[in-house]
Amino acid sequence: MAAMNFRVVFALVIAISTTWIFHDSSAAEETGAASYEASDYQESEFDPWGAPTQRWPDVLSPGLGEEETYYYWTREDRKSLLREGTELKPLHVWVGGDSLAGGAALGFRELTRSEHRWEYTEDVRKSTGVVSDWYFDWESHLENEIADGPYEVIVLSIGGNDWQGFRGGPTEKGSVEWSEKYRARISRMLQTLDRPGRLVIWVGMPHFRIPFMVPLPDAVNPITRNVFESGERSSWIDAAAIVSPDGVWVKNVTDENGKTIEVRTDDGTHYQSNGARLITAAVVHAIEQRTR
Repeated sequence: MAAMNFRVVFALVIAISTTWIFHDSSAAEETGAASYEASDYQESEFDPWGAPTQRWPDVLSPGLGEEETYYYWTREDRKSLLREGTELKPLHVWVGGDSLAGGAALGFRELTRSEHRWEYTEDVRKSTGVVSDWYFDWESHLENEIADGPYEVIVLSIGGNDWQGFRGGPTEKGSVEWSEKYRARISRMLQTLDRPGRLVIWVGMPHFRIPFMVPLPDAVNPITRNVFESGERSSWIDAAAIVSPDGVWVKNVTDENGKTIEVRTDDGTHYQSNGARLITAAVVHAIEQRTR
């Protein structure tokens, strides 16, 4: 009888000990797993259910590949607007506008010969402008021909012919009414071109030597700058600061190496090749700031 009681007690002790050991082991595993998950989450900023810049795209979306989250997800850092262009898959850049757009156009023509990370399309139309839609309607052209194109960067330089009244009014250039209508057209251009995964860049006006054009940059640059610096996927280039740093037209500037270089042509309006390269370098810098 005593032997049987001993076996019963021994079995109970073994059962209790086993239960305690198993419970302690499970608790330790759960604590360790929780610690690992916490430290793992802290090490990574990625949150699959967080803000659009840090979560997976919605695979059930009928517009998968078009929405903003998709483009963020395909970037190396999960938050840059643009992917990095490579020789195998170059970044597609479109440059267009009036004859002043020839500056960035010349620069990108040169870049594509030396750097194969760019795929470049040029659309320069002389004597056009924002105001003179009766001559060439940029709003309509951008909407119908450019907006849905395969362009990841769109660079616009328009305005050199805009120191004139609107057909149908307002006719007083630089007036409050004129500025409001100008702003409305610039805003619609940006809205037309804005797409997830695309950067839209506006190159502001440089200063001019021709007397009747002298007031133009001070009238239009604040408008275009405000519109494009306020956009989430847009940038503005201060061409005046680059090629006319003293606030007036100059033919030559001093480069970063202290060398005097010619940046403007004798007509008092357009960029000489060195000026074009400086403008293009500023555009490339704006692109690289939004690339990863």
